[in-house]
Amino acid sequence: MKKNILSFISFFLCALLFMSCGQKLLKDQYGCFLDYDQTISYASKKNKPILIFFTSQGDDEKSTQVVNNVLNGESFKKSFASKYAVLHADFSQNTFEKTLAPENANDQEVEEANTYTNILQNNYKLAILFNVSQMPAVFLCSPQGYVIDRLDAEKTINSIEDLQTLLDSKKEEIKNFNSMVSQTKKGSVSNKVEAIDTIYNATQSEYRAFLLPLVNYAVEIDTDNTSGLAGKFILSKAEIEAIFAYSSGDVESAVQKYLVAADNKFVKTEDKQDCFYKAAYLLAYSDSSDYETIVYYLEMAYKIAPESSKAESIQKAIEYFKDK
Repeated sequence: MKKNILSFISFFLCALLFMSCGQKLLKDQYGCFLDYDQTISYASKKNKPILIFFTSQGDDEKSTQVVNNVLNGESFKKSFASKYAVLHADFSQNTFEKTLAPENANDQEVEEANTYTNILQNNYKLAILFNVSQMPAVFLCSPQGYVIDRLDAEKTINSIEDLQTLLDSKKEEIKNFNSMVSQTKKGSVSNKVEAIDTIYNATQSEYRAFLLPLVNYAVEIDTDNTSGLAGKFILSKAEIEAIFAYSSGDVESAVQKYLVAADNKFVKTEDKQDCFYKAAYLLAYSDSSDYETIVYYLEMAYKIAPESSKAESIQKAIEYFKDK
């Protein structure tokens, strides 16, 4: 049975970059990494693509099949561990039990339980970032952690041979993606930013949060907007950081991300309008009773572009909150 995990994990999302669970390499019995940061570090050093498996072993039939028929066995370690950095994020009852120290536990047992608690919580965050609503789910990523593709684990991965066939079909895609990443380090500022834009456009919107390091780099190097894309990445940076701030309960910081972007000269007029509108929306959605500030942001949004396609709906929102 498929397992929906969203209700369990929405609380835990608070940042894109996770705190590593320690210096010791953490792996499971299948030879897979348990810690995201360690996976990224290893993949970057070895220049290996990343495979991420989200499962609930023993709790649903398909996850159990993937673990037993794919991850379990020496052939997986020999065939894939040498070519990929593999992360296994499991959300089964068995994994949860590892977070519980036994009664009268000694210091080592308490430390081990705390380690698995950190692993589980960080993997909850990761599942949210990958938009995982059902398991199993398998992702192919670049050595930097940028998402190349979501593999169809539900329909096509029933054995290690299936996985091999599927990954063989992705070799050219992996090569092309790595080539795009390498272009972000070459040439002029414009060339680098344009290369980042190519990756950004090639990445599905739900996975662009993982591109934050590249987005930050584009903003950092293109201070004069020589590429003509500075405004786009300033806005993208604000959107990603606002989502993470809001998800951690810091509404004020989330709003500020949009206000700072709206004040930037490189951001387009209608994008500035959208920033003020989203700032108002975040306040309203957080059940704020500060209607005066909500109306102020909406009025600023309207004044910036009163002829835009959104202007009429913004005006209606102003009238609604003025009556509150």
